[in-house]
Amino acid sequence: MERAILVGVDGSIASRAAVAWAIERAEDIGADVTLLFVVDDEWGTISDRDLTELRSTAEQTAARELEYAREQAGAVAVSARVAVGAPMLVLASEASAFESVAIGTHKAGSFHGHALGSRSLQLAAMAPVPTTIVPVSASPGRSGVAVGVGDEPGWMDPVRFAAHEAVRLGERLMLIRSGGPDSTDDERALGLVRELPETSELEAGIVVRRSTSSPGEALAAVSRRAVVTVSGRPTAPGVQGFRPLGRTNNDLLMNAGGPVMIVPFRAAAPVTA
Repeated sequence: MERAILVGVDGSIASRAAVAWAIERAEDIGADVTLLFVVDDEWGTISDRDLTELRSTAEQTAARELEYAREQAGAVAVSARVAVGAPMLVLASEASAFESVAIGTHKAGSFHGHALGSRSLQLAAMAPVPTTIVPVSASPGRSGVAVGVGDEPGWMDPVRFAAHEAVRLGERLMLIRSGGPDSTDDERALGLVRELPETSELEAGIVVRRSTSSPGEALAAVSRRAVVTVSGRPTAPGVQGFRPLGRTNNDLLMNAGGPVMIVPFRAAAPVTA
């Protein structure tokens, strides 16, 4: 796997938000950044002539976005290229060679409004590496790395990833639990997380936040204040391609108020819901 971050770009303000996020992360972890503009061929229904014109326009846009990114990048190496196909399928396929993949969104969700967009959900469901969705309207003054915790198999994998992010960012790790008050379960989760090697360098501490809302609502609410919100996506051993995100991740991505990272992990058995 290449020590680089893949960013889907289309020349919009939203994609530039993802570029800025990726550059900041890349500088911190010693990675490169690759920008990818995918020309949508609408499943092969576009004529060769039109596709040639679209590719030409895409190459111009990619060059412009590369220039913009390099102005922001400092010592981070940035490259750009153009591909053709179904955008999210291509991004998900290309992402397998990268540390992570990021895209931006200009839509701000609400449980009483509109979703962030089907493309964000598609990429998060298919990518084999951590996927970051970056809203363009993320507010300043954020703190903490939030991660959902529960009792389902594999919940520790996203926590490990979130712990690494918290150490990297110098932020506290916030464990988000949903449901009624249960101090015993909260203390058990906190104890398990403190035993992880990944938390040994965590100077900012670990806290448990209990919410009476559903898991997706609880994570979406904290995402409005957290530096980044992490959630896991189970995958089945030996299975590639699309996997259901589940209600928690759908609700989170539909209503995220800040950067969200969806982290794939191996489930013990195929996921059917």
